[in-house]
Amino acid sequence: MQPPRPADPPTAEDSPGGSAHVFVSRDIAETQAWLNALLRRDLRLEPLGVDGFEARLSAQSLAGAHIIRAEYPAGMRLKHGGATDDLTIRIVAAGGSLFSAGRQTLAAVPGRGLVLNTSLCESAEYGRGSVHTTFTLPGEEVARILQAAFERPAPGQLDIAGTFDVAAPEGATIVAMMSAIEAGLSGDAPLASAPQAARLLRDALVMLVLARFPHRYASWFERTAAPAPWQIRRAVAFIDAHRDGPLTVQEVADAVGIGLRSLQEGFRKHKHVSPHDYIKQVRLAAVRAELLEPGSTRSIEAIARHWGFVNRGHFALDYRNAFGEQPSQTRRRR
Repeated sequence: MQPPRPADPPTAEDSPGGSAHVFVSRDIAETQAWLNALLRRDLRLEPLGVDGFEARLSAQSLAGAHIIRAEYPAGMRLKHGGATDDLTIRIVAAGGSLFSAGRQTLAAVPGRGLVLNTSLCESAEYGRGSVHTTFTLPGEEVARILQAAFERPAPGQLDIAGTFDVAAPEGATIVAMMSAIEAGLSGDAPLASAPQAARLLRDALVMLVLARFPHRYASWFERTAAPAPWQIRRAVAFIDAHRDGPLTVQEVADAVGIGLRSLQEGFRKHKHVSPHDYIKQVRLAAVRAELLEPGSTRSIEAIARHWGFVNRGHFALDYRNAFGEQPSQTRRRR
């Protein structure tokens, strides 16, 4: 009996919820192609042993995220052909998987969940009988969630990698939220008709994980300062509206109606960065977003000039410091 024909994978344009896209195959190349199309990554799959290969996958979409339930009866090995920033949360029901991330080897096994930025993962091995559920969200969406929560651009790589006890209160909450997402996407898919609720649920899961694991922006979660005053909020809105043209800190202060020193002190107190550096962060984030656009045809130099970076050397250094890679590397990953 032939296995069912694999369904086309859901894409980022799919609705917030819906019926699962099911994939069953004993062809490792076919499985690799399906996963790469789904996750928009360059994954390379290899059989674990001589007993063949089998994959049983189902995938659902949730506001740009994917929930994937995977079974690999014979196991497999996985390598990343290109670094892609994706926040991944994994809960294991059976078997287990090992991830190599720099000097770390992280084990996701029953009772022990995993949180990882996939760009840090060099390779992985899924044991025989591996059964797991994975939540994955592109890094640019994680950056948008952080920016919305803290009113600051989050342009740098999310350097997060760790495991958690699923029986501990925090781990149990993560498991419960992932289960709620799966339930909301099953059957009549109630989340499909409530996109705002779907996005809020997605964002709540991401914020819970980011609040509990060390990473580049962990210190943001430690601060409990009062909201920024209306002058700083107005300054942020003015910068966002004029980020693609000539703009000085003095012009921002004049537009808001406060003195330059007050603006600088307000940004350092409430944004923990100078107004000048805030403008630079916003523009660097805009450069990165354009470099990642599949349809972008402008040269890197033209994109940099458009967003206010006229010195190529300074731009390359600022970009590398912010994202850990050169602009040309970012463009190759789109």
